[in-house]
Amino acid sequence: MDQDPTVLLIDEDSAALDSIRRLLGDQASRFKLRRIADVATALARIWGGGIDLVLLKLPASANPDEMCRSAENPLAPFRELQEKAPGVPVVILCEAAGEGLARTAVQQGAAAYLLRDTLEAELLKVLRSAARKAAIPSTLLRTLAPTGKAGKIIAFMGAKGGVGATTVAMNVATVLAAHRRVILADLHPELGSLPLYFQPHRSVQDIGDLLAAVDRVDEIPLRELESCLWPVRNVPGLRVLFGSRSRQNSVSLDSSKASGILALASELADYVIVDLPVSLSETNRTVLENSACLALVVEREPISVQCARLILNRVDSWKAAKLTIGAVILNRAALASPMPFAEIAAELRVQTLGVIPPAADLCAAAQRAHAPMVTLDTESLASVAMHDLGRQIEELIPSAGLLEHTEDGPLAAYHIGQKMIRAGVR
Repeated sequence: MDQDPTVLLIDEDSAALDSIRRLLGDQASRFKLRRIADVATALARIWGGGIDLVLLKLPASANPDEMCRSAENPLAPFRELQEKAPGVPVVILCEAAGEGLARTAVQQGAAAYLLRDTLEAELLKVLRSAARKAAIPSTLLRTLAPTGKAGKIIAFMGAKGGVGATTVAMNVATVLAAHRRVILADLHPELGSLPLYFQPHRSVQDIGDLLAAVDRVDEIPLRELESCLWPVRNVPGLRVLFGSRSRQNSVSLDSSKASGILALASELADYVIVDLPVSLSETNRTVLENSACLALVVEREPISVQCARLILNRVDSWKAAKLTIGAVILNRAALASPMPFAEIAAELRVQTLGVIPPAADLCAAAQRAHAPMVTLDTESLASVAMHDLGRQIEELIPSAGLLEHTEDGPLAAYHIGQKMIRAGVR
């Protein structure tokens, strides 16, 4: 257990945070405190790492008599935490009327319970006791995935520089993170643009910090990688691993380092979305040979398509038989004479995963907001296309043990095609 354990408070009432923070902050040995309103979001934070204890607030009306009359069991949130975050100590917080229910939770495996009336006197003692009894080992997150299997690695690469592969990767990662654990990894050796999009604080660690901490990549502790993952605001399931952001911290990301980092990341996520530089390097080859899917981003103009064909010819010669390859056709602006879809398909001879229509104003707004564009306008044609692309990738490369979508996936291309036709995209 770290010297300053992190407590996650699950409570819809944000006012509770201040009183508990004051009690913890007054102590010589402080706990760090975070608040989440619901269990689903809390699980994403727990799976993301760094949470040592959970303080779960039961509903004010939760008592055994009302539980019998209610169709919804007030202990359901606790049981969901037990099932999906095994080993994480849970302390129940309740009013006096709910003490009987809290005792039931303890009998079923909760670490302890606290009454609101005794919070000031008992909070620190109970949290310390729970921390001692059930400290989380650094390897816990290796077992949090539903099947214990590694997540899938999905690589995004442009056919040439500047086609918008980073934008597509970032937005698809955001789409998937709405219901999956996702890590977006920037594997550009230098001058990656993800930090410019997100504007993380300068203290946020990156790949350079990660590799500087160890002599060999196979010696990287899982918790060391977790400390370098930056949680995206308002997208609870998404964390970003930035490439080296400073010249002083720049490192050579060779094949073994890249594959080692991605192997670790896949233990912490259902999907690892990799933003690759445009290159046929040995590092890219190793990444693709260990990926489930390559989404090659192509513009509707001949040079971009020809570059994509050269990349595909080289990839065909690699040991990437298990790699699913598809094209993402990106319309960054309305072209005077765009290359017809049929000609692109005939030239590339791979499936089309998605078609993204122009959205210059939305992209500019997203850059100003330092946020993925799908979080700004979910109804825009471009956002709908990104959601369809994410769904298409999930249908092709389902993450092990996760529920399949109920949406009508085969109709996705038809729907986006009709919307694009109505919008004047040919």
